[in-house]
Amino acid sequence: MSTETLNNSEIAAPVFPVAEVKKRLLVELQKIADQGTILRPEWEPLLDSKRVVGTVLVLEGLFPFKIPPDRVVRKGGYDTVDEAINDMLARIKKIWDEKSKPKVRK
Repeated sequence: MSTETLNNSEIAAPVFPVAEVKKRLLVELQKIADQGTILRPEWEPLLDSKRVVGTVLVLEGLFPFKIPPDRVVRKGGYDTVDEAINDMLARIKKIWDEKSKPKVRK
């Protein structure tokens, strides 16, 4: 029986859960959009940033760190669900990349 040792480079890094983030955001943002179409004046965005902030809560279990809503949701809101998902996904991925960087000790 032989044993192999793994180098740090051979250990797989966690993968960003793109599909699950999109799915969860779509469900929550669509709820907000459906409610907002009735109540909002036409000059307001469909997805108000104050209401969108709460969608970050549905993502908490996916990540080993807290997601700061103020860094994920664009101030002013979004005009469409797709616009919100694309923007928020890019911002969450950026946070993921920052948190997933290997720490270099000096």
